[in-house]
Order: sequence, then C-alpha cells, then structure tokens
Amino acid sequence: MVSLARRLEAAHATPDDPGFDPLTRREQEVADWTPTNPAPHDEAVEAYSSCEEVELLLNGKSLGVQSLPQDASPRAWKVPFEPGSLKAIGKNRGQVVATCELHTAGKPARVFLRSDGLELSAEWDSVACIRAAIVDDKGVIIPDAHELVTFNVSDGGTLVAVDSGDNSSHESFRASARRACHGTCLAVVRAARPSGKITVTASAPGLAAGTVTLTIHN
Repeated sequence: MVSLARRLEAAHATPDDPGFDPLTRREQEVADWTPTNPAPHDEAVEAYSSCEEVELLLNGKSLGVQSLPQDASPRAWKVPFEPGSLKAIGKNRGQVVATCELHTAGKPARVFLRSDGLELSAEWDSVACIRAAIVDDKGVIIPDAHELVTFNVSDGGTLVAVDSGDNSSHESFRASARRACHGTCLAVVRAARPSGKITVTASAPGLAAGTVTLTIHN
C-alpha cells in the first residue's frame, strides 16, 4: 500500500481554545493537494507505504525515489507547490504494486454521495452510513468546503442522524442538515419498511444534488 499526505505546521491558539498563549494545536496531516495558499511555496509531503521503493511525481515529473526505512517510518519530501497532480508509485522488486494520487481541487460543483453499503435489512440495528462530499466538476473533494448539506430520505427510510468531523460544532445530530467539515459530512439512514428501495438525496445551495439508492431486504 501507499498513501500520501501533506503535513501542516501547528497553528497558534485560536479564541476557541480554553488555554493561554503560547498554546498551539498539534500538527495536522491532510490527504489533499489543495493548500489554502495557492502562491508558490514548499509543502511537506509524506508517503506512508509498505513498499520497498516509493517514487513521487508532480505533474508527471519525478521528485525522486526513496527506499523503505528500517523502522518503516514515512518517507518525506519538500515539494514546491504547483496545481495539478501529486502521485506516489510504490514498487516491490521493480514492479509497480500500489499507487496514490492527489489532485488540486477546483470550484465546488456538486454533492457526491457514497454509502458504506447499498443493502439494508429491516432490523432496527441495521443502518447505512452515507458520506456526502462537496466536489468539483472532476469529482475532487473541496477540502475547505463548509456548505450546509440538507438530506432528504424517501418514504422507505428514516434519517437517524447527521454528523461531520468538526468536534467544535454545536449542530444537533438529530437534524436533516449538517455543515460540511473539510468538504464532507455524514448521514445515518435506517429502513422504515420490510422491503423496497430507499432514495437518499443531498443538496447544498448553488450545487448539483447527489443521490444514492439503497435496497431493503429481509
């Protein structure tokens, strides 16, 4: 396997922090190639991989190959940012066995839905977790998108809860809408009858809506 991430420096304390200066937040790692600063600058990029070698390419240009460290720690590069594609290629014995590619996001275009499963049983404890992502016209997630996403569930199902990765949010879990955090949020759906179909729709102002259909089985 191989996975790419950008390492962000720890930010200084914000007004939401209960502590005092010089309190700082921890460093963060994000799996995107869309930094908030679009001007030329260096980004700290890490490749997490079990492969013998990992080659990093920026818009098709090789930035070098690194071997697997003895302690299997991530391999790090300083990458001069330019929009486009950042790709890691993992090799064993010279053969490509894994890849990971990040793309710079464009403007928000639509809501994309993906369920952890497309079938539900009618049992009370059977639920589907549906991830809503704000994506551009190429399907790349917008990491700084915070649009309010509204979920609608057809008569065959019930919207149990909504959530996001924002631990500072005071939004209710028992609601029909949730503001995206880092471009995504979540809906939990349960079947309301023993068989049939459930259509889940997610919409946000100014964006094309997304839908996913679930099948209820006994």
